[in-house]
Amino acid sequence: MKAVKERITCILFVLIFLLVIAGINVIGYYDRTFYDCSHEISFSLNRGVYRVTLDEAASADAYRVYYEVNGQERILAQGDVENNAFEITLPSNIRNDSVRVTAVTEEGTNVERFDAVRITKVLPVGRTVAYLAMYLVIAALIYAGFRGRREVAALLGAVSVAMPPLYPVFCVAPVQMACLLVAGTALLFAADRKLKIEAKSIARYVFFLALSFAALYFCTESSPLYARNRWDDAGIYYSIGKGIVHGYVPYRDMFDHKGPVVFFIFALGYLLTPDFFYGVYLLESLCLSGLLYFSYKIARLYFDEGIAETLAVISILFFLDGSLLVYGGSCEEFTMVIYAAVLYQYLFCLSGQKECTGRRMAALGVLCGLSFWMKFTMTVCLLALAGILLWQELLNRRRFVRKLAAFAGGGLAVSAAVIGYFIGADAIGSFKRSYFDANLAYADVRGIGETMAVFGKNVMTAVTTNPGITLVVLTGIVGFTVSSRYIKGITGRLGLLAAFALLVGSTYVSHAYLYYYCLVAVFAILGIVTLAGILTERIKRLEKWRGCAYFAAIPCLFLLFAFNQNYKDAAPLSENFTLLDVFQKEMERVADGRERTLLLYHNHWAQMMTFPGVLPAERYYFAPNISENVPEINEEQDRYIHEGIADFVIVDNVEIYPHITEWGLYQYEQILDWQTDRYSVQLYYKKDEYRGTED
Repeated sequence: MKAVKERITCILFVLIFLLVIAGINVIGYYDRTFYDCSHEISFSLNRGVYRVTLDEAASADAYRVYYEVNGQERILAQGDVENNAFEITLPSNIRNDSVRVTAVTEEGTNVERFDAVRITKVLPVGRTVAYLAMYLVIAALIYAGFRGRREVAALLGAVSVAMPPLYPVFCVAPVQMACLLVAGTALLFAADRKLKIEAKSIARYVFFLALSFAALYFCTESSPLYARNRWDDAGIYYSIGKGIVHGYVPYRDMFDHKGPVVFFIFALGYLLTPDFFYGVYLLESLCLSGLLYFSYKIARLYFDEGIAETLAVISILFFLDGSLLVYGGSCEEFTMVIYAAVLYQYLFCLSGQKECTGRRMAALGVLCGLSFWMKFTMTVCLLALAGILLWQELLNRRRFVRKLAAFAGGGLAVSAAVIGYFIGADAIGSFKRSYFDANLAYADVRGIGETMAVFGKNVMTAVTTNPGITLVVLTGIVGFTVSSRYIKGITGRLGLLAAFALLVGSTYVSHAYLYYYCLVAVFAILGIVTLAGILTERIKRLEKWRGCAYFAAIPCLFLLFAFNQNYKDAAPLSENFTLLDVFQKEMERVADGRERTLLLYHNHWAQMMTFPGVLPAERYYFAPNISENVPEINEEQDRYIHEGIADFVIVDNVEIYPHITEWGLYQYEQILDWQTDRYSVQLYYKKDEYRGTED
């Protein structure tokens, strides 16, 4: 009877998965024919690739597809009469019936009527079949490999939940995704048979991974639900990661002042899905699953498995709050898993569980090194936690020197890899000036009184922006500091309090950006554990509550969907092209297949660098926030204009820079002027007479 129930459950998971994928394609299907058309007929289209087929019109020499946005009508695509079928790619929606097709003569006049226009959405039929076949093979392997064990249904269910968000990723990068899925399946069996990890532990992590894919599909704009991540910082990281793949060296060839680790993360994301943010979404999901796993491990120190799993699921509401996650892809978001891992090791060793081994200290060193080379101010809290652990080892006389050497060795190993890369690329000087000198120049130097006033204002901003999470975080800090139930010794409790104070101090001493709160939010797991401890003391039957995590996941996802604002403001529900989409289409049209090097003059519309075929014109291809503190940036950008280095130039409010027209902008032709109530942006293309022999 048990085997039959197991088989039926697994079959249901497979059928539901197949229905979901079929439903996605049915919803996305679009095939419409306009008969007896004139150039005045217009319609709307959603994001995607479309094939336009037209009947031959008398006296026509070409076909053009126009769209209207921001009061301007622009050319979306065009084709010759001899080849009356062509494709158009829409990175965002075009709504409000603002698309129209015309047949034009050689002189450019419209042909009044033509017989028919057919617009068909191009669906990835072949790749869909391949994806379904791969899923069925993976499902069969899991069922055969774990059959008879109670975890097989949970494991197959988690895999079935994880794979629908990966379907659009597979469609744009089938080879990379096939390799990842095969490798992931192999890891499942290696963990079960080679590493002898319990099946329930494997199922638990796959469940966390599936939950991460599902949650971030809506909560980060790097996911396939969105055209691209709108955030300037994410665009900068992506552009430099893309540059690394194309042979550029960070800092030497493409400037920014963030640490190199985040650029390597985005380079890996670009390798996974070239010209899409989806690879970054995969890495964000992987980090979130690790964050949930360590949240479970922290809760497991004090509760049984069922409660610990449930608390980990509930914690996702605090980790993915829209006010601190922003659009997704920040350094702080990727570092959250590092904070959770270090916090777990700290509590594991000081809650009376086991001795802090040399291997654990080496792992802490590696984690601190990764954090340091992403953003060094984020490492202060981690070093404090590691320092308390080492101090405890010194007091207990447990091989302190060996463990200190292990910790230092882990950090130095990461540093050697990073520094060695820049030495090998002959860019160590650029690395130093960009990461250390530029960040120090960006730091505000104030007196003690002014510093404390700014700090207090920043902390109040963080608290008022995230009042609920702050209350839970403070509850946890108080609970873990006061009660000996969680940390045995007074040194460990005071050390946790000091480390948290250092985190707040180092984070908010200068600025109060929303995404800074990601690291503070990690400590919410302590508040969740504290509140759960109070509940389990009052309601004893909660101690044996099992399986609740799977049921808690659904309402948590719905709550995230309700709280998160990204999907409401971005591509899925937007009414029209964004400024970036318009710029990209104009650059494609004018360049006509030629190289597109871009200069963002005195601005950081860095999302433009995320489009296919767009490369940086020079090292200072954009103007970061620190350009006021580093005069070299603006001076070099003026030189680029003077020498006509870039193929395209984007300028904010060109009228406030009258000198650049005579200085070098005369070499360029303005091809777009975007005026709104909020901003004025102009796009320029280098005139053919000034291109010399470049082409």
